[in-house]
Amino acid sequence: MSLISEKKDFKIISDLIPNGSSIIDVGCNDGSLLQYLNEENNINGRGMEIDQDKVQLCLSKGISVIEGDADIDLFDYPDNLFDFSILTYALQATKSPKTVLSQLVRISKKSIISFPNFGHWKIATSLLLNRKMPISNKLSYSWHETPNLHFCTINDFIDLCEEIDINIEIKANLKNYKLRKYTGKNFFDSYFSEAGLFLISKK
Repeated sequence: MSLISEKKDFKIISDLIPNGSSIIDVGCNDGSLLQYLNEENNINGRGMEIDQDKVQLCLSKGISVIEGDADIDLFDYPDNLFDFSILTYALQATKSPKTVLSQLVRISKKSIISFPNFGHWKIATSLLLNRKMPISNKLSYSWHETPNLHFCTINDFIDLCEEIDINIEIKANLKNYKLRKYTGKNFFDSYFSEAGLFLISKK
């Protein structure tokens, strides 16, 4: 979750979640989001994290967490076990985003997904003018060090959801941090948003 702006992104995720909800945060990093949601929403939360050192950080905070890989270990959970699943800024780092999305909406009633938008105009401009992969506050890795496996745009995400019968319910505007009902693709979202954040569910 290195891309997340804690004060603002945590708040907008919190606004999507009713108090007392059961949650799994997949790729929970050091557990900061779960800790925030527990304080603000009194959730019943647990985390999944592939990095053993970060698992230990979660445990040191008293957060329920298991070491696991989203590409493999989500299959172990029964249908609709959680009210919400959360995957923040990690979809592009999974081996099979299609499989991971399908599993997230299977094991929970709703899922909150965020990811960097590789269709942002700054990325396109950097590639056009510099012929190099961009480095910025949102994409801080060099091309040979990045954990990102799939360079997804907001439109790519929408198309994938349609392909695998996932319903997009709400999208967040991460510039003014407001939520609104999803009504379809929008040129401005895909071109000017550095990241996407969506509430989705199985059709």
